[in-house]
Amino acid sequence: MASTLTHEGHEVFLIEKNAEIANQIDDKIDAKTIVGEGTNPEILKAAHVEEADLVIAVTTSDETNLVIASLAALYGAKQRIARVRDMALTHALHELGLSKFHINELINPENIASRSIVRAVESPGAIEVADFAHGEIYFRAFNISENSTLCDLKLDELDHDNFPWPFLITAIKRGRSVIIPKGNTQIKADDRIYCLLLPSSAAEFLTFINPDVKKVRKVIIYGATYIGQHVAKTISKSVKKVILLEEDSRKAQIVAGLLNDVLVISGSPSDATILQEAGIETADVFIALSDDEHSNLISAVLAKKLGAQTTIITTKHPDFIAIMDNLAIDVVINPRYLAADQITRWVRGEGITAMTKLMEIDAEILELIPEENSPITQAPLKDLTLPKETLVGAVYRNHEAILASGKLQINPGELVIVFCRRFNERKLRKMFKATK
Repeated sequence: MASTLTHEGHEVFLIEKNAEIANQIDDKIDAKTIVGEGTNPEILKAAHVEEADLVIAVTTSDETNLVIASLAALYGAKQRIARVRDMALTHALHELGLSKFHINELINPENIASRSIVRAVESPGAIEVADFAHGEIYFRAFNISENSTLCDLKLDELDHDNFPWPFLITAIKRGRSVIIPKGNTQIKADDRIYCLLLPSSAAEFLTFINPDVKKVRKVIIYGATYIGQHVAKTISKSVKKVILLEEDSRKAQIVAGLLNDVLVISGSPSDATILQEAGIETADVFIALSDDEHSNLISAVLAKKLGAQTTIITTKHPDFIAIMDNLAIDVVINPRYLAADQITRWVRGEGITAMTKLMEIDAEILELIPEENSPITQAPLKDLTLPKETLVGAVYRNHEAILASGKLQINPGELVIVFCRRFNERKLRKMFKATK
């Protein structure tokens, strides 16, 4: 998070109580690191809290984060964001009013990650998932296999008569290159395509893009963590069989009493016999969500080897992401990345209502609201000069999602979904601001 903010040109002070960790951070990012407790007024003053535009409290303690936010407000920090994990406390804070606790925004990385995992389960075959325009526009990324219906087709061959499911390919990753597609762009095997589509046609589109994809009927989850329990409870409403594996027998017993529609088994998935007992060979999805990231990795690789169709893991380590393809891990969810997206959107200010940073390319999907008299509203898209490697993908207008075409003209106040390379994000935002 600090790295993202420094790269965007912000002056960042980072408070860390562990001196060893602080020294490691100091060598990696261009932030001013201060060793100490964030609840210590002298430490906050050393970080010039009274001049801060934003204070972000994201320790592992909800209580500590609330104290830091309150102190920062009293010392004069303009805005405060606090991480709060406990859902009962989150509801109470919203009900009572965040302003009473000197908080502008709450974030919960685990809750954000849970929603992303549920979306991934509901979109079999997708490797990156996000929703925009109040859930009326889906963003999904897919790897193209040799037997995909799309393989070897050009985009201008994807007419409505042959493909009645509305979708728009915003970008293609081919090897290390990123392609903003045109009509004559051909889709090839091993491409990764980034698509916008509508919820009404999502199920048909998923089958169309990958004929091997089937409806998810059985999911095995490893780890009765907060995320594990939340995901199990949510997907059990739509998935026929959900199994939760937990190594701690006492915890497994407690959770079994809380999740009525979930089968809880006590055991370690790094043990092949436990996975076989759970019927891993018939699992559509295996999700590793324990607090031990190495166990998550090992269990997911083993589950894939024993027959799981799709594997999903969470990781806080960015270095893990680069090796996932080699290990046959299908979907990687990084809660810290997701939280950083939420904070980055907040830092960038008004006009951005949602954003997702893509994991393996230097690009973002942004949801923006154009102001009156902004350049983006002055002509149809085909007549506008957008920043390089930028594509307007969809608008949400009068409660209707519309995929973009060259004839589309954007109106002020609409939600606009745009694919953008990160180095052009500021230029893009200027097009949504009113000209003076």
